[in-house]
Amino acid sequence: MAQAQLDLRAARAALWPPDDTEESIVGSEYHQHVIDAARDGLRMAARSNGASWRVLSQVPLAGFRRPDGSAYPMLPDVFVHPRPNPHPGSGQHLTFVDVGVPLLAIEVLSETTYHWDIDEERGKAWSYADAGVAAYIIVDYERRYIDEDVRALRLVDGRWARWPATAQGRWESAALGVSFEFDGLYLRVRDAAGRLKPLPQEADAVLEEQAVALERNVAALERQDAMLRRIRDLAAEGDLDALRALLDDEA
Repeated sequence: MAQAQLDLRAARAALWPPDDTEESIVGSEYHQHVIDAARDGLRMAARSNGASWRVLSQVPLAGFRRPDGSAYPMLPDVFVHPRPNPHPGSGQHLTFVDVGVPLLAIEVLSETTYHWDIDEERGKAWSYADAGVAAYIIVDYERRYIDEDVRALRLVDGRWARWPATAQGRWESAALGVSFEFDGLYLRVRDAAGRLKPLPQEADAVLEEQAVALERNVAALERQDAMLRRIRDLAAEGDLDALRALLDDEA
């Protein structure tokens, strides 16, 4: 039994890249914030654009393979898929049959995963290209592992080629109708109209402001409704003097 476990560990250690696990993809708190910002920005852009594609984050996806041909299920930090998730409530592993080959993958580099995230010859980058993922964005917000904040790649003839930024520093995706930019902290997303999508914390603040404004509007409508009821009552009673006084007060 002990020998079998050792053999299994050795077999797993020999795999390159190693299997994604929930433990291996967890980075720092800020690492997760960067992932959340990209995911939520894409979801908001999809709604703004009326797009049919969907966005998932750190969900197991099967269908990839390693250079040696072995199956390689992944948990991409963020990925855009062309078909809706048929099992949104089950948490089960997804496949390309379920949601299609990703249109875009985003990985935020961390100490435990950066080696295989950037390896285009044998690592996760190779597996993405092999599967036909159209675009791959690698984020290193502190430049700890690569010499740039964002490495944006597009698939050209089965190989990764640099995805050039515009003069405004944006990576534009005509296929998705979005563009990306790095603000020094986060990978930000713009929709097809060029509107910058808020960060999760900014979206929360907007929702709070909208809730306060809604409460104010409801209170104003309640006051107006009370006024109209009072006017109807005075008119029905024929008390014109009181009605004139009420209208004068409101004026």
